[in-house]
Amino acid sequence: MTARRDAQAFLHRFASASKFELHLHLEGAVPAATLVRLSSRSPKPIFPDVASVRARRRALGSPEAFFAFYRDICRQLNSPADYGLAARGLVARLARENVRWAEVYVSPAVVEKIGLDWFDVRDALESVFAEHEARGRGRVRVLLDFVRHWGPEGASRVLDLHAERPWPRVVGFGLGGDETAFAARDFAEVFRRGRKAGLFPVVHAGEWAGPESVADALLFLKPVRIAHGIRAVEDPALLNALARTGIVCDVCPTSNLRTGAVPRGSPHPLLRMLRSGVAVTLSTDDPGLFGTTLLGEFRRAAVWGATAAELSRCAVVARQAAARTRSYNAT
Repeated sequence: MTARRDAQAFLHRFASASKFELHLHLEGAVPAATLVRLSSRSPKPIFPDVASVRARRRALGSPEAFFAFYRDICRQLNSPADYGLAARGLVARLARENVRWAEVYVSPAVVEKIGLDWFDVRDALESVFAEHEARGRGRVRVLLDFVRHWGPEGASRVLDLHAERPWPRVVGFGLGGDETAFAARDFAEVFRRGRKAGLFPVVHAGEWAGPESVADALLFLKPVRIAHGIRAVEDPALLNALARTGIVCDVCPTSNLRTGAVPRGSPHPLLRMLRSGVAVTLSTDDPGLFGTTLLGEFRRAAVWGATAAELSRCAVVARQAAARTRSYNAT
């Protein structure tokens, strides 16, 4: 299947245009070559060469395979310097694609689980992000990532760390991980606390779990954006509510295919969301895991039949959502 002519023209323009990416995880963005470099320190490296990374990508197709791959990547990050190296790979990709605004999920919970000091890692990341900005290559803002399957106490710990030594680069927080592990209502108090601190709330929902996951997130956590949200198409009333309220869904097409969120052979819900009036952005999610780019996500949508107007709308929504991040005031 090939893209429409108007979509092809859009992609040609978009390739060199300024871009905005809102759904991007630091640990999942480690380039293949960096993974090989980090892994080479072990006598039995998990990733001995780039071919081994590509083999893991090809083996994806289920949540279990995805989380196993993600854990193996995190195990390569054994020092603040390693995190700095990962961040350098991330900003290099952002610069190549002319991504002028990126919101990057960073997980203090993962850092501590690895056994590292969060503040040391934070300083290493800040050095890289500040240098990227000083060179005029775009802006990077951070969303603190709560790991859902580690529960509300783990999420509260993340806010404790931020309260102890606030990182000015942090603009918001998100709830990622296994969305079936804890109910949304279990995090209601943590989300109230985050909003009270002036941080922008985002929730991963409707990825593997059904439309009720999105509905519960909206009811109990009151996010400004939903990460993924694709299962909302299974509930017409919910889909209409998303369109009516303007809640933005940060959709990651390649990710949804590789993690099994969209079963093999099934159509991706993206076009239904767009044509129902839902505000959608496109992002890479974990480009290191999936071997994708932001332009690649737009190309995939075009091949599925998205028009130039629909692709342009995704780009405009991302720019508008970034502006809302900058002006966010908790209510």
